[in-house]
Amino acid sequence: MMEAVISLKIPKNWMSEIPEKHPVSIKVIERVPYSDRGVKDLVEISGPQDIMEEVLKDIRKNPLVSKVDTTITEKGKVIGAVTTSRCDICRILTDSDVFLISAETKSGGKVEWTLVLSEKEVLKGILDHLKSKSVEAELIKLTKIDDKESLTDRQDKITHVAFDRGYFDYPKRISLRELARMFEVSPSTLSEILRKGQRKIVLDYFKKQRHSI
Repeated sequence: MMEAVISLKIPKNWMSEIPEKHPVSIKVIERVPYSDRGVKDLVEISGPQDIMEEVLKDIRKNPLVSKVDTTITEKGKVIGAVTTSRCDICRILTDSDVFLISAETKSGGKVEWTLVLSEKEVLKGILDHLKSKSVEAELIKLTKIDDKESLTDRQDKITHVAFDRGYFDYPKRISLRELARMFEVSPSTLSEILRKGQRKIVLDYFKKQRHSI
């Protein structure tokens, strides 16, 4: 099992364009396929409160964005669903044998993907595909994941409650903000706990797959 971090800049993609125009950061919480070539992202956008309406307006202006649904708005933060009708680069993740743990914007219009995968050949295939599409992509880090990595009792409890309450369902039956309120932590703290929980779930899945072969 491996965890890979890839830095890339996707042409005409709203996640690459918006941070270059506005002082905001964007994080993908969940990504699912949409139609034949698109994706639907549940995202968290953080930045100055007074520019959020303009940010959302510019996201909607992107010709490849077909729908923007804002689900939660709080001071300096927006959580919502952004549907992109066509993104061949994004679809490579949903169509490959990898799990997207996180996708976050960085400086210079770049996005960092953190992936969990079991084969180096899969990673090579992703990088080759990006190169064929003339996408600037760089492998930042590749680390082996120890199967013995585990969650703390509290992390395990929160992940199980999130699962039982429908946080991992599509569409979600409970929001990140509601879960954070339940456990008296900030949404960003809870997001990190759930990211680690998802990582552990993925590890367990691959481990069981190997044992069943």
